[in-house]
Amino acid sequence: MTRRTQIGVFLAVSGTFLGLAISAASLVSLFRSPPPKEPVLLRLDTAGPYLILATRRSAKDFAPAIEKALSLHPGAERVEFDPHDLDDVLTAMKKVEPRYALVFIQPDELDVNFGWRWLTMTSQIDDDPFVDVRTGFITGAAPKAVDDFVDRIAAVARGQVRIPGACVDNLGPAEQGTERSFNTFTGAFMLPSKLGERFTPRSISHGKGAFTDDRLSALDGAGLVHFGGHGHPDQIDDGLRVAQLPGLKLAPCVVFNGACYTGVTHRWYDQETGTVAEKTVEPEASFCLKLLQKEVWGYLAALHPDHGMPVYQEMEYLAFQGASLGDVIKHTYDGVVMGAGGKLPTLKALSDGSPSPFISPADVMLKGTAARILLGDPALIVCDAFLPAPFSIKQTEAGNDLRVTATLTNPHLKSTLTDTYHNDLNPQAPFNDRALLIVELPEGWDSVNSVEIIGLTAAGKGVPTRLVGYALERDDRHFRLHVQIDVPAQGFQQSPLRTAGATVEFVVKH
Repeated sequence: MTRRTQIGVFLAVSGTFLGLAISAASLVSLFRSPPPKEPVLLRLDTAGPYLILATRRSAKDFAPAIEKALSLHPGAERVEFDPHDLDDVLTAMKKVEPRYALVFIQPDELDVNFGWRWLTMTSQIDDDPFVDVRTGFITGAAPKAVDDFVDRIAAVARGQVRIPGACVDNLGPAEQGTERSFNTFTGAFMLPSKLGERFTPRSISHGKGAFTDDRLSALDGAGLVHFGGHGHPDQIDDGLRVAQLPGLKLAPCVVFNGACYTGVTHRWYDQETGTVAEKTVEPEASFCLKLLQKEVWGYLAALHPDHGMPVYQEMEYLAFQGASLGDVIKHTYDGVVMGAGGKLPTLKALSDGSPSPFISPADVMLKGTAARILLGDPALIVCDAFLPAPFSIKQTEAGNDLRVTATLTNPHLKSTLTDTYHNDLNPQAPFNDRALLIVELPEGWDSVNSVEIIGLTAAGKGVPTRLVGYALERDDRHFRLHVQIDVPAQGFQQSPLRTAGATVEFVVKH
């Protein structure tokens, strides 16, 4: 089975499926977008500890930028390391237990194998399966590009950076419409309607040959930018190409990219034929490296075939949590753990000429999402929370049991309620829906024996459920329980779970 065959159904949200959904929307709203909301002041989280790391080559080539980064985070410790051996890094992290890690790395040292090893290593600081360090990477096509990137972060520390209160959702090439069609419309089909309370949203839908140079201005004036579609290291397929990036006049922004391979800086692994083929991209042809030379303060993208839905989950999490970008990427990794049943999947290195190790769509999506990384300072906070959390959670202790009731209070969220990895409860729908819940456990709860679902009720009716998994996370001296419960969907983002007041109850046994 080829890579395209394996992931075609699940990646449809970024391409064909999405194109079908937005074709009608683009006809109803070809109007000038409302003005942006007030600009948003970026800031750096001062919570620590903070660790700054550099590969040995980067420590030499990026020395001025590293010194600037150290000055931005007083008290940060510094570690040099060999990217092929992370044992010393793990030792340092167990000693420091940092909240944030900023990693300076050369483009040819960063690939999906390194990303997976780093993710696995940062989950091993304690005994739970979750990553314990929020990581951001700094790289560039040349030392000056790295220096400029850190200078942008330094401007945040000085309180000098505001991004426009607007969001543009470039949905990627649609299968519907003509090859040259290009529509922009008010609102965001894939993002919560309430997003407009802080960022004025607009969307772009275009045909396969329509993102021409004269359309680059469609991306102007947005503080949050999303790219959807399939991709390769040098382009979003049938969309924006690396050669066009110098012509962009982006506002100061944070970019979320859901297209495959658009975080690649040098080495990548093509699995189109079902056999792994190691390939490289030159710095001038890397979409990632070229984009990082623009007015970009944070870039979330993938080093391997990715999935469009977790990117929207990142944007929704940012909206209802008001989290740092490091927290946002950690939330993505946490979702991988829960989608795998409460454990981090085994992320085996890829090698040239080997058979593709991915055996199912869920396997592809879990490991592909685990290949997402943050480029930028993980302590960067874009905004405070401006949307309600998806669920309100109440808990009652009864002997050795803890009864938990989670009630849906924000049905406007979309991707947060979508299980991007499974559709087993109704194979006619592209995905299950999910309740992804985090329970702050009472004092003294440092272990969990089992989780038992009592039931899920929506509009007075019971709804079938499946416990995907649960896992306990230690954070300092506190413990929180992550639980994922799936329900069958009737269609894309359609299920009784999305009814305001829908309630799921379960019992946690000590």
